Amino acid sequence: MTEIFRYAKLAMLAGAASLILTTSACSSEKSLAPVPSPGNSKVINLPNGEWPIGTPEQVEMDPKEVEVVMEYAKKSPVLSMLVVKDGTIVSEYYKDGMSDSKLAVNSITKSVTSLLIGIAIDKGYLKGINEPIESFFPEYKELFDSPDKRSITLDHLLSMTSGLHFPEWTEWNYMLRPMTETKDWNQFVLSQSMDSRPGEVWNYNTGGSQLLAAILRKTTGQSELDFAKEHLLGPLGIDSVKWPRSPDDSNSGGFGLKMKPRDLAKIGQLVLNRGVWDGKRIVSEAWIRESTSRHSEGNVFFGEYGHHWWMDRYSGHKVVFGMGYAGQYLTIVPDLELVIVVNSAATGNPQDTTLPIQFIESLVKAVKNK
Repeated sequence: MTEIFRYAKLAMLAGAASLILTTSACSSEKSLAPVPSPGNSKVINLPNGEWPIGTPEQVEMDPKEVEVVMEYAKKSPVLSMLVVKDGTIVSEYYKDGMSDSKLAVNSITKSVTSLLIGIAIDKGYLKGINEPIESFFPEYKELFDSPDKRSITLDHLLSMTSGLHFPEWTEWNYMLRPMTETKDWNQFVLSQSMDSRPGEVWNYNTGGSQLLAAILRKTTGQSELDFAKEHLLGPLGIDSVKWPRSPDDSNSGGFGLKMKPRDLAKIGQLVLNRGVWDGKRIVSEAWIRESTSRHSEGNVFFGEYGHHWWMDRYSGHKVVFGMGYAGQYLTIVPDLELVIVVNSAATGNPQDTTLPIQFIESLVKAVKNK
């Protein structure tokens, strides 16, 4: 359990993160090979939509290691931690009886938006990720005032390589008030200058996620929440979420979603299932592979970046995860059939978002003979 004692070290190292968060350049050679290889996973169905409950021993996880992780989590800002192995909940912890609480997932909202974009493509509402976004915003035609801005596509928004000025992780100190305090979030984002050509530089940009939400509303005629209820949340048996509205009634595309940890785990299991749930195709396997493939170098502290999903390697295993401010994680380890959900309230410092990584790495190592 030496990883656990990296807690203080991680916090110290993360303090330097803002120096390099917006300077990670995209690879000149974009790889579309599926990093996590989700296609090798078994399809797990839930009887009556409810998770089976088991023990770490039943799924070949070291129970002592799992217990130690949970005990350390209890002494940390973690609010909940859920471990699903082979489609069975084998360990879960909730602070102060929060098992039925809808907890903030923060920027994991972006990963849900990615799934909805994939579903919209599957159903023909969108032609694909290479469409220039200018066509979706005729009311802001004058804001597309350069060839570079006119060449921004859905791909660039999803991979956070649009080139639009959006100093969210630096000048704005991880906050979104410059956008959210305006009456028109779309106009605010599109009015920003270009810092680089599209596709060249990765920069964390929740504004791009908001444009994706607006595009979903414009093409489907539904808000993200309504579209999700019909095509994602409903089929997964997720009937209780909170999702803030945006000024244009698109919902907040990159933040604000709240849901129960067990329901968030269903999102992870869907990705592990390659887009299938209870024998029905929810989102195409092609989109799962595309969105969880490397599209940029991302950030040294978290990993490579796909289409609103992160990718890294823990203890030799490839992982895919959604990550949110203050320590929210939805982690999928395909070759171990493992889904880990962490909700935290690590708000003492913006860089505390990294703190749960050590717990997740230790849970990955707890899988025996792998």
